[in-house]
Amino acid sequence: MTHHKGQLSSGFNYIFALIIGSIVFMFFVGFAYQYLDFAGSLSAAELVSSLDDEFAAFSVSDSAEKALEFSSSITFRVYEGQLMSEGQSKNIDHAIFSPFELEGDHIYIATKSLEVPYRVGNLFYITDDHTVYILVYDETSQEVVESLQSSYNSLPSSFPVEIVSTTQLSTDLQTLYELTASYDHVRFIFFSDSEDYIDSIAEIFPDYDILQVSSTLEDYSSGEVEFADGTSIVYISYPLLIGAMVSFDAASYSYNFNLVFEKLSRVSGVYYDKAKFLSARLPECDYAPIKTALNNYQTFVGDPENYDSYSSLLAKLALVEDANSNLGGDCPEVY
Repeated sequence: MTHHKGQLSSGFNYIFALIIGSIVFMFFVGFAYQYLDFAGSLSAAELVSSLDDEFAAFSVSDSAEKALEFSSSITFRVYEGQLMSEGQSKNIDHAIFSPFELEGDHIYIATKSLEVPYRVGNLFYITDDHTVYILVYDETSQEVVESLQSSYNSLPSSFPVEIVSTTQLSTDLQTLYELTASYDHVRFIFFSDSEDYIDSIAEIFPDYDILQVSSTLEDYSSGEVEFADGTSIVYISYPLLIGAMVSFDAASYSYNFNLVFEKLSRVSGVYYDKAKFLSARLPECDYAPIKTALNNYQTFVGDPENYDSYSSLLAKLALVEDANSNLGGDCPEVY
């Protein structure tokens, strides 16, 4: 999508402050990369603080990942806005999707930027060597699942991921068990109906859970994820889908989803103010449609009661995209 630059009023300093602040902050926390590699000697308080610095440094990247190596095994938890280790905790305002507890001398972190339709910020993912993610496809979803293993939209390459077909599950489940036997937990993520395979999986795998992904869209770019407890949660875009895949449970995913959409509402408000500014400066341009679309979008995403339907969210998003793309030439787009 084409982005136009233009003079902005002081009301838009919010966006520029975030960008400039992130760059400056990355300079100062860059030392954390070298420091954290020797984190075996860190105290619990230093550990949670250094991990938070890692997330902040990653915030300037559209997509990045890193394996953190420690000189001894460490243990920490991530849940609903807190990093916790040995009684020490730190509040965080990043959306971090992960298992509840992470342990080992290798931790894998990654980030992807989220644009719905404009950039909202970064999502973060963490995992360790204890969980392996098995993506299951059928003929309809094969291309989508393969892209989630090897494309720009894929799960981080350092995360333990395998993809298998429903045919393989039916004929050679024992081989898959042997392949994943070194992991403590196996998470199956079905992009097809899982009903026919639940009993067989339960017979062979001692520690597992099953997520079910469904969508009316052929590319699964938005849809719903049903967690092991039967709770279904919506996702919008692949970065949020990946967040659901690695989240401990539906509640932890929902917490981060709500955090992201609070930010989306604020950023939408900034773009709404920009549209009003451009409309006043360029009276010959018709900014009424984009102002209406942004105002409705900001209101809609700001209310968690609207998060139960991905089709409704996509409809509001499409109105913003259409109104913005209809501008151009001497009438600058809003984003």
